[in-house]
Amino acid sequence: MAQFKQWALQYVLSDDETAQSEIARKAAREIESSRASSAAVGNWAASVQQWMTPASADDEQMEDGDQGGSGDIIARAKVLRLIGFFGAMFSYDHKAGITASAKALRQLYRMKSFKPDMGSKILEDVCKIKEDFRLQTAATRLEIYELFLSLVQDPAVSSELKHKYGSSCGFVVDLLQLCQSERDPRNLMVWFKTLALLLRDYDPSPEVTEEIFKTFSAYFPISLRSSATPIGITAEDLKEAVRSCFAAHQRVAPHAFPFLIQKLDQGDAVTVAVKVDILKTIRACIELYDNPQASIVPHIEKIWNSLKYEVRNGEVKETIDATLDVLRAIARKLDGTKTQKLDVSLLKSYVDLVSRDCRDDLANPTYTKQAGLLLMTVISANIRAYVLYNASFIGTVRQNLRQPKSPAHTCDLLLLLNSLLKTRIELLKDRSCGHPDDEASLRTESRTHLDTLFHDVYLPIWTDKANESAPEARDVVKQAIQGLALLASQQILRPDGTLVLLCSRSVCSEICSLLTRTILRSLTLSPNDNNRADETTLEDEAVLALRTIVMSYTDGYDEIASRAMSEIRHRDWTNPSDYALRALQDLLSRLSFIGCSEIPSSIAAETPSRKRYSPVQHFITFTASLLDAFPLSSQTGSPRPNDSVEGPSANAHVISSLHAGVLWFLDACEAKYGRQAFPSSGSGENWVGEYEKLPEDWLLQLQRGDGASDVLLLPPLTDENPEVCRQFLKLSLFMVRSLYRSARSGPRAPWDERALIPLSQMAALVVRNLDEALQVSCNLAHEAFNFFGGSDSASAQPHSSELSLNLLTLGILQGLRPGALAGLYEPGGAAEKLMCNVTDFGSSPSRESDIRAAIGAILANKYKGGPSTSDPEVVVMRRVFDFWANWMKEATTSAPLDREAFHAHSTVAMNVLAGAAARQDKHVLNLVPALHQAAASQHLNGEIVAQSLGLVVKQNELLSPNNHAVVKRFYKQWAYSHLAKPLLQDAQPAAADSHTAARYRLAILSMVSNCPFAVYQDDLEPLIRLLVTALNNHAGLSEEVAWSQVAAALEILADILANEPDALKGHLRETIGGASRVYQECSRKIEAVPPVTRTRCRKLALQVLGAIPTRFEERYVLSYSPPTQRMLAVACGDPVRNVREVARKARASWAKVV
Repeated sequence: MAQFKQWALQYVLSDDETAQSEIARKAAREIESSRASSAAVGNWAASVQQWMTPASADDEQMEDGDQGGSGDIIARAKVLRLIGFFGAMFSYDHKAGITASAKALRQLYRMKSFKPDMGSKILEDVCKIKEDFRLQTAATRLEIYELFLSLVQDPAVSSELKHKYGSSCGFVVDLLQLCQSERDPRNLMVWFKTLALLLRDYDPSPEVTEEIFKTFSAYFPISLRSSATPIGITAEDLKEAVRSCFAAHQRVAPHAFPFLIQKLDQGDAVTVAVKVDILKTIRACIELYDNPQASIVPHIEKIWNSLKYEVRNGEVKETIDATLDVLRAIARKLDGTKTQKLDVSLLKSYVDLVSRDCRDDLANPTYTKQAGLLLMTVISANIRAYVLYNASFIGTVRQNLRQPKSPAHTCDLLLLLNSLLKTRIELLKDRSCGHPDDEASLRTESRTHLDTLFHDVYLPIWTDKANESAPEARDVVKQAIQGLALLASQQILRPDGTLVLLCSRSVCSEICSLLTRTILRSLTLSPNDNNRADETTLEDEAVLALRTIVMSYTDGYDEIASRAMSEIRHRDWTNPSDYALRALQDLLSRLSFIGCSEIPSSIAAETPSRKRYSPVQHFITFTASLLDAFPLSSQTGSPRPNDSVEGPSANAHVISSLHAGVLWFLDACEAKYGRQAFPSSGSGENWVGEYEKLPEDWLLQLQRGDGASDVLLLPPLTDENPEVCRQFLKLSLFMVRSLYRSARSGPRAPWDERALIPLSQMAALVVRNLDEALQVSCNLAHEAFNFFGGSDSASAQPHSSELSLNLLTLGILQGLRPGALAGLYEPGGAAEKLMCNVTDFGSSPSRESDIRAAIGAILANKYKGGPSTSDPEVVVMRRVFDFWANWMKEATTSAPLDREAFHAHSTVAMNVLAGAAARQDKHVLNLVPALHQAAASQHLNGEIVAQSLGLVVKQNELLSPNNHAVVKRFYKQWAYSHLAKPLLQDAQPAAADSHTAARYRLAILSMVSNCPFAVYQDDLEPLIRLLVTALNNHAGLSEEVAWSQVAAALEILADILANEPDALKGHLRETIGGASRVYQECSRKIEAVPPVTRTRCRKLALQVLGAIPTRFEERYVLSYSPPTQRMLAVACGDPVRNVREVARKARASWAKVV
């Protein structure tokens, strides 16, 4: 070490170059002769450490000067000597020390005293390693590549190299000779970057340029061998690096294009991946080369002659797409840039070249699509090409459409025409992104050839093919429908810069009429005439087309809705057939999609519209039309077989469609403006109060355009104004108010449960999207019980059932935020009455209890509460849980209710408990002892309590953040720890009281089956004993409840097998035997058990059995394989298809156990 330090000191202090060279030789020989070469290299590197100052050293230490100090030794002469010292190692030491030398030189390069001419010296010294360079390790070579890159990209060093070598770039030739055999991916990434930089930033002579090209082109196409050790570089990275060399500068063009075209023309020898690589490289060259007239134009004809066959005869989509990208790139390059246009003759020559080869092919059905695709690609590449050639292209297509060779030929030609119309829309939309001349050319664009398309092309084809039933004709009509939509949506740019529709109002109206006739077909035809799938396909295509049209031609939706509602009114909907109801549902849902799924644009027509534009005008038309038609039938209608809740009615479809319209428009607003655009009112607006001053048919007046107050309540907006969301919700709340008032005090017949359910859901949707301040200012909590009755204090009609009123109440309460409900929580107030309602149910206890339960869950969850125990909300909740504790005790001991009534009331109680548990309300704990006592009761009602306990943690959409519920993150763990976990010990099979154990077991499994695995994973051992018992022992439970418990146990077992199967390792015999027994028993008819429960148990049992072989080693399950496989073979013949599928999978799993 001391010897190296002495040599380093002598080297730095010496001014004699011969002496310095001799010192370097001594160091090299010492390293070569050393047995521990790595130690010698370390000592050598450490010996010069004191002469190295980090790049971040203070400027005072880095300056050359005469002040005396540590900075003096890093003066320019000293740095030069160090460069000479380390550079000499590349001449004398080719086995060790190269890595350290390269690192040292990179460190010296960062010094402030480093001068540009030193960079030239470093390059010369390092290149002296010559052929021994390839013998170095990849890591050592990487250091040198990084050194090269640092030097050649440094502006000062670059300037020095250019000055010294000029266009001969002698140092480049040395680099190319040194690095020509590189194969390491990391090194190649740096090397390719260096080569691209040399081409781009230096000015090599044509000879040197060719040598550089030969160097990187030798790697093309490049690939990457798979390696067990990840290197962080992909084959795509290498391809991009080589591609950047090809596209580095236009001086490479004379070599790059012939080389790439020759590669592409090798035919079948080129794989798809390589073809795509070649095409992407050609595209990169075209896009990045400057001076296209000199670099690209000379090669265009050869490129076209090579590439056109990739599309004309091509079959691989990736290759075709990449080829079209190249052709499109040429057209865009020849057009110019956003700031400078090229001579138009360049673009015209290129398009003419393509047109000469493709135009005649449009008459040949074999090549029509391919030729049209090629023409479309270059014509639609930019506005200039489109303006110059679209008329002649449309003329050629039109000429061929007059004499098509086949329906398929017609279809292909229409597809091309439609593509051009679609491209025109996109070019017009992006006109401001290009050169100012582009927009100017669109303003003066000829439109004669477009004006006549409807009457000359689309209408004759529609007339000829619309009534044909052949599949080929249907395909033609489908293309015609798409074309009509595109044609009606075309806009033209006036000289003053405004946009107007291309087609006249009469043409747009006729197009809407044709397409409306299509979507009304299912309503006008009989079932026998409308049972083909292709009819539905055409109707769906027409719906999409109409939606596109009315976004621009806004008067079109009024025409569509008017005609559709006229057809609906002409029919009797008192007792409609199933087919008629389906047709009505389809038509109304299509109307909602057409008018409400997008926000229309404000595009003028040649003649002004009679209605003022509004972004919500289609929504107004849709809602007003349906409200005006409601009810379609003033009679309830007779139920049909197999209908639930008496099946859907025509009136219910109207309300459901209004709900769908609100959903569609809500999604459209969110997509266009974002969630932040929805109302955030701080001004205390009372929309409900404003509605009091409006007529009931206000929406109808808005639709007709004669509403006097629409400007005040709905000021004019553009489609870009986020206030559209506010207007939409204001209209929606008015609609909900109107329907609520009708359901509250209007005729009873239209408002059966089938219509009230979608109304309730729609009210929840609208209210949910209002902010808390707006909900409070509109007093919506009060309206949940007043049903928007206003100043009219009259209650609901006597014929309104509690079920109907509760559905209406639920709709509003569901969407309210906690702060908006504060006024309901007074002792003895509405909230307490609803949560403690144990009055008798009507004719449908199950349905009525579900609605009461939902209301109870909401009220028990959405209250703010306060820190004081005397706060009204706290007092009310304490009273509520005291009430249910007393009721449970009384109902399961002294005066038990009948089973059905108790089950209904118990559902309400458990949902109230669920709402409070979701917010971890401490008052829940007061009810826990009463629940446990009731569950263990000797009365059968205790069984219902135990079975219902799972409702506390069951997934409930009402108790979700989407409905503004207060839901704590770990509330299920909290509920489990207080309600179920304390029962584990007393529920064990060996417990003294078998009756209590059976009830507690039922309660625990009911709750656990609705909890995620993480909630109960700490109690697996005692819980598994309960599961095994539940599969094999039904004592103490009624037959139906016992099998419900079995289903819960199987669900939990499946969950355990998926998450922690080792916990079942000691219980495999009981688990397999129990699951097998469950399947066999459920295969027989059990009178007290519904078929759906038996089917569920069979499926779950097979799922558990099928999972076991995949979770355990064969030695644990081998002994159970023969009997299980025999049982599964029988299960494969189960009468239920879903069960058979599970059985087959389970059998396949066990078949692997040998």
